[in-house]
Amino acid sequence: MPQATPIKFNFKSRTIKDENNVEIGKIKKQNPITANIMVPTKDDVAEVLMSSDPADIKVQQLIMDAIVAVQRDQARSQLDEIIESFGSDDSKVVTPEMLDHDKLTLSYIANLEPAQRGARALSEEDKEAFYSDYLSVMVQATGKEEKRIKAHIDLFQKPLKAKQNKDSTAIMTTLIDQLNIYITASPNIEETMEAAARIKSRFEKWLKEDDTFDASAL
Repeated sequence: MPQATPIKFNFKSRTIKDENNVEIGKIKKQNPITANIMVPTKDDVAEVLMSSDPADIKVQQLIMDAIVAVQRDQARSQLDEIIESFGSDDSKVVTPEMLDHDKLTLSYIANLEPAQRGARALSEEDKEAFYSDYLSVMVQATGKEEKRIKAHIDLFQKPLKAKQNKDSTAIMTTLIDQLNIYITASPNIEETMEAAARIKSRFEKWLKEDDTFDASAL
């Protein structure tokens, strides 16, 4: 039987815009709430998938659609990273053959950190909220000049600049450390955590790839 599972919901302050898409105000941010949702157990899911009852067909399709969505999001994440690597070279074109299918299996995805899994694209509003909060929080938390914190944000916006720098390991390690400070210090982290975690996990992934490179291959 489905089991009551507590799930926390965080809410963002919402922007009100006029017919010209100009911001004219904000809707009050609601406090987080936790609701008990009746979630199927593994046995419930297995029973439905093995069922031949016509009533279960739509549920089976729903489950399969959810699996496809997970793999599609991971594939999109790969393709987005490939496109970013093109930089300003307009001659490069992304193709299906560029996908690494070994990294699209459920087993591989399940062993990723949650923030490293493909997910919905962050909106420009999500990104700007993070950048703005990071700037104000980190000037206070670290005592660094604003221009130094803005240099962090520039690399968050263009992460390949950090990866491709000759001191990439040191730069990415520093940025991860700074993000950890931000995550601990920000009073608005419930709103900005997705953006912060997404950037942090990308740098961690790149560092791990560098650590596992076999120098004997050179």
